[in-house]
Amino acid sequence: MRAIIVIIFLFLLTVFLEKASTAVAQTTNYQVYALFVVNIAKYSEFPQLQGELEIASYGRSKAYEELVKQNGKSVNGHTLKVTQTDDIQALQKASVIYLADNKSSSLDEIMKATEGKPVMIICEREGLFRRGAGMSFVVTDNNTLRFDVNNGELEKRQIKISKSLTALANTIL
Repeated sequence: MRAIIVIIFLFLLTVFLEKASTAVAQTTNYQVYALFVVNIAKYSEFPQLQGELEIASYGRSKAYEELVKQNGKSVNGHTLKVTQTDDIQALQKASVIYLADNKSSSLDEIMKATEGKPVMIICEREGLFRRGAGMSFVVTDNNTLRFDVNNGELEKRQIKISKSLTALANTIL
């Protein structure tokens, strides 16, 4: 029964997000990015997560302004804590790192600093899932926001994402 509810919720979220992202055409709707990030975290399992679920935005992004509105909400029994930093060492407590487009060149450094840790790296820039990020966003030809998944990297980091979430992915490695 819960699986059916999750599938229905994800379907409705996808429809809503498609409409919202299509409606903005040439402008970027960072609220949609933020909703995706929170829901990706919600439908993921992080090993040994205790206390807060921290989403750290690395670099400056308008998505952070939208993510911070989710601060304090409950996600799978954990209080959501949203932070922003330009210091890689400050990412050590994060469960999810949202890599802003203007800091995409730091992906290798972040991967090295979080190697072997259950940290999901979600990139604002398209295609970085092929370079080791767990996920990266992609805007399709019809201006719909989607995400690509690097399942191998997530498995190495012992992070499991729901099959319902995987079904919504644009590309899966």
